[in-house]
Amino acid sequence: MKILRRLLLFDALPVFITALFFFVLMLQMVDLFGNLWRYLNQDVPISVIIELQILYVPKCISYAVPISLLFSIAYTLGQLYSNNELIALLGSGVSLRYAVVPLLLFGMLLGIALLVFEDAVVIHSYSKKNKLMSQVLGQRENLNNTNVTIRGDAAGVIYFAEYYNNADRTLSNVVILMMTDEGRFKKRIDAAWAEFDDSLWIFRDARVYDFEDSVLIEEQFNEYKNEFLADNPANFQRRQKDIEEMTLSEAVIYIEELQRAGQESRQARTDYYKRIAFAFTPLIVVMLSSAIGSRFKKNILLMSLLLSLSLSVIFYVFQMMTSLFAAIGILSPVAGSFIPVIVFLGIGITMLRFIRT
Repeated sequence: MKILRRLLLFDALPVFITALFFFVLMLQMVDLFGNLWRYLNQDVPISVIIELQILYVPKCISYAVPISLLFSIAYTLGQLYSNNELIALLGSGVSLRYAVVPLLLFGMLLGIALLVFEDAVVIHSYSKKNKLMSQVLGQRENLNNTNVTIRGDAAGVIYFAEYYNNADRTLSNVVILMMTDEGRFKKRIDAAWAEFDDSLWIFRDARVYDFEDSVLIEEQFNEYKNEFLADNPANFQRRQKDIEEMTLSEAVIYIEELQRAGQESRQARTDYYKRIAFAFTPLIVVMLSSAIGSRFKKNILLMSLLLSLSLSVIFYVFQMMTSLFAAIGILSPVAGSFIPVIVFLGIGITMLRFIRT
């Protein structure tokens, strides 16, 4: 029986590698032809285009592994059924549920490997590709920001500004609230604009409201400074970082920075949890393909390909919807990321119960 289980795994591996090559090539072609007109408009050298495509290979592998695994198992089981080998296997008293155990273990290990591969290889290459593409296409990152609200480095300090100009490091229409440790109002500063002088923020045309002995005092200054208002201008920049270009540890730090600055972190948290949930995808596709693949006896290649594409589209569309619900607040980031995984795991387990025996 152990030999039969190993045989099933070894039959699926060559198909998996071939399918992986095919789907990676397909993703490469989609990326290349989708950006070809931009490369031609900017006269990007062929050597740079080739470098961009090479840098995109690890990301393509990450995308292609689940669908390749789905296709390879469905095709392998279909071939066994078509050649009547599956009937011989079942007739010998070996349950197909038992025979696919190595495939399930392989799916679990592949999910863990994907998570490590993503952190160790994919993040670096994908980030480098995006930076190189921005460089050759002349794209500039806009760090100016509007309607900025952040918590200051000093305790109890909150900044509001209508506009932050990154080039000049200035804030327009600024309101600053300073609170006591007990959360009570201590001081308010209103200024037409402010600029950073490498150590402190200087507030121009400022009105300062202060409490002294429970009496509100209003003062006006052409120029106002406060030693507690020395926050780095980078804290006011537009947050354009992409979780797909960060390792998991970097993503955690980034999310904490967003929360500390009082900025919305729901989308970032959703993307972070989706990365973790993605590790369960190989196990899910092994379950589904093991349960369905043994049903094919004719047109195995075509049916396996259609099955792979159909289930992949259904899964990713479902995941896209729950992620959107998480981003707009209908679901929590954890729920939006893991609901598709839980649902498809449930479907896979249920289908395995009714697998051919």
